[in-house]
Amino acid sequence: MSDDTADTPDTADATDADADADTAFATELAAARALLDDADDLSALHVGVVRGDRVDSTAARRSEGEQAGLETLALLASHLRTVADEAGVDYETVAADAASLAGQVDELPTDAEGAGEDA
Repeated sequence: MSDDTADTPDTADATDADADADTAFATELAAARALLDDADDLSALHVGVVRGDRVDSTAARRSEGEQAGLETLALLASHLRTVADEAGVDYETVAADAASLAGQVDELPTDAEGAGEDA
């Protein structure tokens, strides 16, 4: 009997899925960095990151007044569209859920198990 341990099909599939997710994440992270690379023509940005159970974000705008508000709304709309598309739900549902959670963002669990629990 050999000491070699071969992945079972289920384990191999999970390992492949993890590797694919890591590759997809690295690709998107590189794309985000590329967007920020040439900051000379940026007029607004919003970046959010999740590390464990912590959510951090930052936003910046060069414009002021109504233009700053429009840019901020455009960024929000872009994020809502991305979330809705990934979740396979309509924009209005994501917007309503986001609005109801906005006041709790510092307290929100970021894992699937804690998401349905009452605070």
